[in-house]
Amino acid sequence: MSTNNLAQQALNNLVNQFARPMDFLRELVQNSIDAGSPRVEVSVKHIVSEDDDGVLEIHIADFGEGMDERIIDEQLTRMFSSTKEDDLTKIGKFGIGFTSIFAINPDAVLLHTGRHGEFWELLFHSDRSFDKSRVDRAVDGTRITLFKKMADSEVDRFVRECRWILRYWCEHSDTPVTFWDRTGQDEAVLTETADPFAAFSTPQVTPSGPETVTRPLDLSADLSVTVQTDTLDILIGYAPQPRYGFYNGGLTLMNTRSVEPLGHFESRVGHLSFKVKSDALEHTLTRDNVIQDEHWQSTMEDLVRAARTLLERLLEVLKETADSGGEIRPWLRHLARDCQAVPDIQDIEHLAERVWMLDHAGVPVNLAQIDAQLDQIGTVLMDPGPGALQDALVAEGLHLLPDEPEVRELLHAAPRGSVLRRGARTIDSARGIFVLPQLLELDSLSNKERRLLRRTQLLLKEAVGRRVTLQVGDFGGSLRATGESLVLEGPADGGLFQRPLKTRFRLPLFLKSRSLLINRHHPFYSAQVLASDTNLNLAAFGLVSAMLHVEGITSERTFRLLLSAAGKEVMA
Repeated sequence: MSTNNLAQQALNNLVNQFARPMDFLRELVQNSIDAGSPRVEVSVKHIVSEDDDGVLEIHIADFGEGMDERIIDEQLTRMFSSTKEDDLTKIGKFGIGFTSIFAINPDAVLLHTGRHGEFWELLFHSDRSFDKSRVDRAVDGTRITLFKKMADSEVDRFVRECRWILRYWCEHSDTPVTFWDRTGQDEAVLTETADPFAAFSTPQVTPSGPETVTRPLDLSADLSVTVQTDTLDILIGYAPQPRYGFYNGGLTLMNTRSVEPLGHFESRVGHLSFKVKSDALEHTLTRDNVIQDEHWQSTMEDLVRAARTLLERLLEVLKETADSGGEIRPWLRHLARDCQAVPDIQDIEHLAERVWMLDHAGVPVNLAQIDAQLDQIGTVLMDPGPGALQDALVAEGLHLLPDEPEVRELLHAAPRGSVLRRGARTIDSARGIFVLPQLLELDSLSNKERRLLRRTQLLLKEAVGRRVTLQVGDFGGSLRATGESLVLEGPADGGLFQRPLKTRFRLPLFLKSRSLLINRHHPFYSAQVLASDTNLNLAAFGLVSAMLHVEGITSERTFRLLLSAAGKEVMA
């Protein structure tokens, strides 16, 4: 293959290196910034011809150093062929970006530039050849105008894409960038014989004016913090859908939902949204990732530290919101995700006392209080809803949390104690743990029941001592009896009784005495009442055994005492 063919292939590769042809706008803006321009202006204009086959102008102007003939020859055009010379060798700094203009297949490209008192005009043709000529008219910086034939029906889409591309790549540029859509202005109609490029030599100023593309670093997030160092700016926050932005000089390197640019830091900051600006960051040649070198490593470590600052702010907002009775659920969700992601969150001093929720009545309660109650009754209680049970639980001083997904998510994720134990808390509906049965007086029971209960009480006393008393209650009638336990524990004077927990038995501290309440309509109790006609001692033994099993009292000594008591001749 000849040298010319090789050079042409290299040029084609450079032209087609971008996934989106319109990315050429970013490359030209980057060239302008590298040339020291204090601002970059982009405008689009459309001239409609009589046959509706108009010409679109894309104009890029900067006010930087410009170029003299040496720079033009050695850095801009070495990959292009002159109509006067066949010079295809290498490409320079400005030429790499400049080749991108041919990605949209323009019909012509006109360039004006100047430096050191010399001013030049270059006209590039559709075959990428060019003409270069010296001009007398002074040029401040560099002006590039692309001309492309385009029907009126295609213009709106093209302009929208121009605007989007500039906003994506230049949204936080340190150098101001403006975009001027001049296609909606009244344009002269061209005849078929008119020169379509003649009207573009001097852009006309109209009252509509350009729009500013660039803006200060911002982030769409529920809560964010800004962290600045000598080398970078970080904006990091909690958002419903995480997004990650990397910028060099404010120009976008990446702005994506993909976690690939996070590398091994994904588990730590992948649940957050952030934007980070650093002149040390670079993207890959394909612009589909950030180069993960030592500068990236250092930046990501700074990002992790910023995430810790964000977490501290979240704890402050959580307390402020709880105190004011505001909507707290979004903050609970963000904190839960932090607890799952941050390995050292348990090191935050007094963390449990700083994690606030609202109980069923909207009263602030912190995680330390919830965990203290959990240690007492063996579970975290979810609010059963308005009614007598809720009133009784509140009267006992118990914390009831609203049964909401965000609350459960945090309770499962937040560390408990000094060791991170996710999912260590048991969470139950209060209605599944406590019940308000009706206590029955002995006089309201049948003779068989009274005899069985007296004998059962005697055997129970022999087996476990005087610390347990026995009562009978109605748990809601025979229709509900099968779904209830044979026996519950609660206060001797009635009120709240606790169903057995799946975890080990814990005697609630608020119960001043321990009383066992038999479910009168439970099938086993009914069977023992019938059996008492034949053998009262055996029926009472069976009932006590079943109650002790429910209570978790299963020691060999206890059952030896029970057997001994059942074998005695005790008068009913």
